[in-house]
Amino acid sequence: MVERLILGGALLSSTEEPLEEDWGVVIDGAVIAAVGPNSDLYAARPNAEVIDATDLLLMPGFVNAHMHSYGLLAHGIPVDAPPRDFYELLADFWWPCVENRLDAPMIEAAIGLACYRMIRSGITSFCDVLEAPNASADILEVEADVVRKAGLRAILMTEASERINTACGERLTDENARFINSHEKDDLIHGMFCIHTSFSCSERFVTQAKRISNDLGCDIHLHLSESPYEPTACLKRYRLRPVEWYDQLGFWDSSVLASQVVAVDAAEIRLLAERGVRVAHMPLSNCDVGGGIAAVPAMLKEGIRPGLGSDGYINNMFEVMRGAFLIHKGVLQNRQVMPARTVLSMATSWGAEAIGVPETGEIAPGKLADLIGIELNFDTPLTAHNVLDQILLYRNPENVVMTIVNGEILMKNREVLTLDEEKVRHEVASQVKRLWGMK
Repeated sequence: MVERLILGGALLSSTEEPLEEDWGVVIDGAVIAAVGPNSDLYAARPNAEVIDATDLLLMPGFVNAHMHSYGLLAHGIPVDAPPRDFYELLADFWWPCVENRLDAPMIEAAIGLACYRMIRSGITSFCDVLEAPNASADILEVEADVVRKAGLRAILMTEASERINTACGERLTDENARFINSHEKDDLIHGMFCIHTSFSCSERFVTQAKRISNDLGCDIHLHLSESPYEPTACLKRYRLRPVEWYDQLGFWDSSVLASQVVAVDAAEIRLLAERGVRVAHMPLSNCDVGGGIAAVPAMLKEGIRPGLGSDGYINNMFEVMRGAFLIHKGVLQNRQVMPARTVLSMATSWGAEAIGVPETGEIAPGKLADLIGIELNFDTPLTAHNVLDQILLYRNPENVVMTIVNGEILMKNREVLTLDEEKVRHEVASQVKRLWGMK
């Protein structure tokens, strides 16, 4: 395979490295072979395929550490009366009107458009949680076929719980296990075990799921205290807060990815840190559901390095990053918290660690070739001092010109090469009518 030499106008290899002008990247297959000055790379590799990106800033692709691709089908869905709180949102609207009605054509259409949006906004890896208890068997393979065509790197799972009944939860557990096994050696797509919450899963179900994930040697995901509802319910039922309850079951370890983690106290945060639990933070969707603001600055002090996710609410990592950057400053009335370096780390290398793909998230020899090119025509000078703030605050998806995953070019000159926008938008429009009951 011929090496690819991407000549960059500037390169930011990670949030911990300085901005380098006139630096590029050599890609050998799916892996980064070299990083350095354009002139040196060009001289050393005269036979490489050259891509001129000297008008672009090269940087690691974004990692969406938690999302629900099917969620875009519900954007703007009519609601008779707005739910008053988090549990009412789930029980009276989200479960009966969205999740329980999802089928394969809806799910396939949704993940197609979600992948298109992610490629356009510079997301190269994502962790997707499907919540569709009545969908057909092997629905994860339907999603995987679309993701493979799109060319993105993905962790896919279906959420298992007993909210409908135990048999349904066990069927979804089996679905996860099959998918994990069948994609163990896949270079782009992997599975993860997944349960819901302490209020939708019994002690027996949780311990069984953890035992199976341990036997498979895989990671396991759950939603944790997305609002005050779960701690209140858990205290009433078990006289323990959720983190304490899971700990009593021997659930917590470094194989666990906990998403949301909003309504947790200081002792719970310390316990999660001690157990090495990974965390994904969703600043925008947490606000939308009225769940609260996760205490991410407190997590950072305890050594937790959260990833950053869209939750399927708005699959635009620039907006999500700005949310994480700004919300905590306002809540704590402290401009020093959540600096751009931290937030961009959450969206790149920390996110990669959170979803279990540490081989991506930065541009360095031996790392996977997942990177993006962003327009260099900032309104004010780009410097080593301001580059992180400039990217986070003043760039948007329309400034992303090139997206590369696993060494393959998915978008060039703002044109997505792997998916047809008109087609994926049309498919979603058709399936939205079905979900919404429109003629």
